[in-house]
Amino acid sequence: MSIIRNISVEPTMFLYMFAFMITSVVEQNFFLQKACRVNNKLSDDICTNIHKKENEDYKNQVLDTTASFHQWENISAHVFPIILALFLGSFSDRRGRKLPLLMGLVGKFIYSTMIVVNAKMSTWPVEYIIYTATLPSAITGADVAIFASCFAYISDITTLQQRTIRVTILDAVYLTAMPTGVALGSYLFYNAFNESYADMFAVNASLLLLAIIYTLFALKWQTTPNQRSLRELGCCGFWCDYFDRQHIKDSITVLTKPRRGHRRIFLYILLISMALYTFQRDEGNYFYMYTFGKFNWQVSSYSTFKTFKSAAFVIAMLLGVPLMNKFLGWRDTTIIFIGTWAHAIARLFYYFAPGPTLLYVGAVVCSLGPIVGPMIRSMASKIVPQSERGKVFALLSVCDNAVPFISGVCYTQIYRATLQSSHGDGIFLLTLATQLLVFLLVLCIHLVLGGNSLAVPEVAENENGLISNENKQAQQGNNAQQETH
Repeated sequence: MSIIRNISVEPTMFLYMFAFMITSVVEQNFFLQKACRVNNKLSDDICTNIHKKENEDYKNQVLDTTASFHQWENISAHVFPIILALFLGSFSDRRGRKLPLLMGLVGKFIYSTMIVVNAKMSTWPVEYIIYTATLPSAITGADVAIFASCFAYISDITTLQQRTIRVTILDAVYLTAMPTGVALGSYLFYNAFNESYADMFAVNASLLLLAIIYTLFALKWQTTPNQRSLRELGCCGFWCDYFDRQHIKDSITVLTKPRRGHRRIFLYILLISMALYTFQRDEGNYFYMYTFGKFNWQVSSYSTFKTFKSAAFVIAMLLGVPLMNKFLGWRDTTIIFIGTWAHAIARLFYYFAPGPTLLYVGAVVCSLGPIVGPMIRSMASKIVPQSERGKVFALLSVCDNAVPFISGVCYTQIYRATLQSSHGDGIFLLTLATQLLVFLLVLCIHLVLGGNSLAVPEVAENENGLISNENKQAQQGNNAQQETH
């Protein structure tokens, strides 16, 4: 019963990720088919058999068009969330995590619904997806709002000792949706929906609707005593409160205020590390095109590989992190070292793969890679007091979502530059380099910390997020105790 009582945002995250994964591979193929039939005006026969050797030139032409689309779609998807995130953190610290989470889920629901419309409109080119689905979704905060709100919610309701394992469990929950979602998506696409993209995204939208309903009725509006009710704002007051310039000042203050024990520098390093770590996220769009071009993989083949890869992720997250964190007592920095090297070494397997076998070997090696994200978030939450966690998670989301302005362009240009010569395998070298940079940055924190604790002492705070007068002596005592260790 205690386990059930502790359930909070996990079902929301599962439904959100399950919806995404059901259509993840199908979506990539949908973009290719749109680019083939509408943008390049190729016949149905050529587009249906685009993977055959006699259509090699057409295939490269379509892949180049799709790569260009991904570049602009990535940028469009992240312009508004970056701006919103500057206000999101401070607003959610003051008003709760639930409303921003609901806004993000509604945005993803809009995206899926509009993809259904695009699938029905056979004459709309692939770039119409940006105007009708990506931008309307981005205005709500979408993925930024969902991830920042979920992880901040978990941080609010857990103690310092529980936080690493609970953040990891949340990651494991949404990772669990990956293999099941991809496998079910492939089955539905071929066996239930007769390769209908519209039907697939209708299922996606339905799952997101369930996530919205659960979040609306099951989660709390406020999760800390400092958070105040939205009712006092009214309809008109909400917008003024959300876009209050003070929120930006508060977020900037989190970055600039002095912190004991080099923690301000550590915060900068963690933000940069998150940006570099999430660089590899944009590799996924081109990974499918890489296998499509080099091995002639279709939706079924890539779905099988992605199911295997994500299942390995889940096993590593469920078994690896508790083993390293709880039983072996390894520090967050040590676990990050393992994750970054797993990502880097896996890319060597992908780069040199003469056939599909080495891709599967790389997937096994890469299974420990996703532990980096939750470890960075966990470390960031430990170096700031409770009143600043929402701002920090929002700043992490800004770094996360600002990356596509650079990574999307980099991956697109490298893929297009190496498409003719080596099927775009240069993308893996870029990922390898960024992961090694994360390793070096976190190594700096590890060496400076030595045997000291990263966490700040938990101190009672007033509603403005400031340490109350009656607790100042306790804080000074804790600080003095830290200096002696």
